[in-house]
Amino acid sequence: MHDDPLRTARMVVQSGRFSDAWDALAHLREPVRLSPEWMLLAAVTHFRLGEFARSRAAGLQARDGFRTRGDVDGEMRAENTAAAGAFALGDLVAAERGFQRAMALAHHLEDTFTSARCANNLGNVAYYRAKHAQALGFYRLATTGFEKIGSWKGMAEAWLNTAIVWQEDGNLRESREAADRAIDSAERAGDARVLAQALAARAETALAQGDLQLGHALVTRALDLARQSGDPLAEADALRIHANLERTSGGLRPAEDAAKRGLEIAQRLQHPWAEGELYRDLGLVYAAQGRYPEAADAFEAAGSAFRRLGAVSRAEEMQERAAAYRTRS
Repeated sequence: MHDDPLRTARMVVQSGRFSDAWDALAHLREPVRLSPEWMLLAAVTHFRLGEFARSRAAGLQARDGFRTRGDVDGEMRAENTAAAGAFALGDLVAAERGFQRAMALAHHLEDTFTSARCANNLGNVAYYRAKHAQALGFYRLATTGFEKIGSWKGMAEAWLNTAIVWQEDGNLRESREAADRAIDSAERAGDARVLAQALAARAETALAQGDLQLGHALVTRALDLARQSGDPLAEADALRIHANLERTSGGLRPAEDAAKRGLEIAQRLQHPWAEGELYRDLGLVYAAQGRYPEAADAFEAAGSAFRRLGAVSRAEEMQERAAAYRTRS
């Protein structure tokens, strides 16, 4: 029987136990650790642990290794993973280029799943740039692909992203319906990490609709699931939404505490999008407290984070908001 030294690590990665996965990978020795297969598993593991720079570096090494071998399938998967690391680090240009290359390879291989994943990822790039129509188009493409192959997890992620765009556009009925579909799909997939994100998105829509009781219940469950599944980014976003619910309910001190806890996580992860959103919403808390100079500082920090992403229109909006609060100081 052919010995597969990566079998255990691969199974642990597939089960979503990423701390255990890294232990399994770290115990392997050369030449296994130099193989593109090991690098790809390491890239996926680092990404899920919030170690985005390490994920991107390992993904690029895996891509180059697979390319040298002429392994197009491996190259495609590694390209997509490396692009996801670039996206998390805020390099939208590199992320878009990587997702496009991975999608071209997926089309060549007639790989519907990876094509759908790349479409979903390209939708995220468009959303960060505030190109909502383009983002929704990519998410529809992703949903169609995931539905075709029956990927409940993929459908959950695409519907989740759709809900976020509709919520930001103020189309709350569409956002609620998309979030409900994301929750149903995540539950069918049995994926606690995606379910946490979907519940948080639904909580934000409930907040926008004025249903604070439902919003609190949903975000509490989202926080629990994010922590249980070891997803720090989902935890940071749930804390952000929790802060907004507390602020709207009049609990300004708990809102400030939640936003600061979320911001600490985002800064530890070096995730500029999460930093931008949390600085923005912390600024709203300061403004509600009448602490206008601190609000202006927070909005300015949000603008800097968005600008690092290349999300120019969002950065400019934050700079305008900061300037407005400077005049109140």
